[in-house]
Amino acid sequence: MVDVGFLLLTFFMLTAKFKSQKDNVEIKLPVAQADTAKLPDVNIVVVTIGLSGASENPDTTIYFSVATDKDRAAIYKPLTLTDPKSGAPLDDLEAMKIQQVTVKKNQLDAVVKAARWQNQSLRYAINADKRISYGYIDDVMRTLQKNGATRFNLVTVTQGL
Repeated sequence: MVDVGFLLLTFFMLTAKFKSQKDNVEIKLPVAQADTAKLPDVNIVVVTIGLSGASENPDTTIYFSVATDKDRAAIYKPLTLTDPKSGAPLDDLEAMKIQQVTVKKNQLDAVVKAARWQNQSLRYAINADKRISYGYIDDVMRTLQKNGATRFNLVTVTQGL
């Protein structure tokens, strides 16, 4: 049995034809296409990670926006939003009108918890500036996953923009 195995091995080694180093192998990688599906208008939370401040030294800022009006006041509760002019705390009707708020990294956990508690059917999307390092995006994804939002969309732009 061993003799037959060695005979076959020797046969295939002697008859095999190897490609030379001169032959260039061209590998065609697949091209990523942006998803043309539009985000829904209701039951969506968009976490936007962007840059703000001076162009030479920008700060990374996280924006949290809820599309559904009725959920906003309860979701924004942990932030204790105040009126920019008077500094007084906003009531639920005023908080419901605010579509997007700025949150700090440590506040994001509380806001996501409130969103999950308020409406289990909310879908999440992450929209990040292309200049943002992956670490910030990873922190947001981990915060979402820690709070049970394990499925989320990553917002992309088409190649032409």
